Amino acid sequence: MIDILLATYNGEKFLKEQIESILSQTCGNWKLLIRDDGSNDNTIDIINAFSQRYPDKIELIKDADGNVGAAQNFSRLLQKSTGQYVMFCDQDDVWLPKKIETTLNKMKETENIYPNIPILVHTDLKVVDADLNTIAESFWSYNKFDPERDSIPERIIYRNTVTGCTAMINKKAKQIATPIPKYVRLHDWWIALNAAKYGRIFYISEPAVLYRQHRENVIGAASKPLVRFLFDKLTTFPRRFINDYKTVKSIYPAAGFFALLSKNISQSLKQRLRRKRL
Repeated sequence: MIDILLATYNGEKFLKEQIESILSQTCGNWKLLIRDDGSNDNTIDIINAFSQRYPDKIELIKDADGNVGAAQNFSRLLQKSTGQYVMFCDQDDVWLPKKIETTLNKMKETENIYPNIPILVHTDLKVVDADLNTIAESFWSYNKFDPERDSIPERIIYRNTVTGCTAMINKKAKQIATPIPKYVRLHDWWIALNAAKYGRIFYISEPAVLYRQHRENVIGAASKPLVRFLFDKLTTFPRRFINDYKTVKSIYPAAGFFALLSKNISQSLKQRLRRKRL
């Protein structure tokens, strides 16, 4: 059984389309676990409608923790998961029909070669706009990622190339990555760091997700004047960087402070330039 973990927050605009794309998968051996992070729109109503229609497939996880942020939302979902495999899901994307089937086949193939170790399998993505019009056929090419080269520990500690919504992990990978520490900003980076050190990361070059770029996740950073962008970075960067440094050092004690710092700065600037072009 595959547990699909969906962390939601004010996702009413695109959530229905995402859940329908999961229900349309060619592989049906899955259960969708959803935890909402305190939405104040119609997200909960949408989830409840689907869970009532598909009670054996869709479950809303309820707790009293309130708003905990994306990484901790996924951490709580991971701790509720009991499946042999785990996939991660964002509320505003669309999964292509064979996403689960293709990823599961690759996972089983690699487990036959490398039994009893943590394994992570991830795929490329097609970048689309809010209306699903294609922006880039390959997210990896658009960002100049090389999944073969960039998945080794020496590189992934400075640049994460594993996008959570494309990833599947086996139970051993889940065990070493759970729970996610509170200082971790990016759940997918944390899981990839652990998989790279203690197991293996494999990839599928074919896109399996329509990776939606829209106002809430693109325009904010790209539309700010450069001075405002730099000011925001200067005020938030120290805390973000310290958390990232703690994340890396907890798994890779030998990671260099200044190398990580320079990579953070250069990636922030490159990300702004890429968003400007969207």
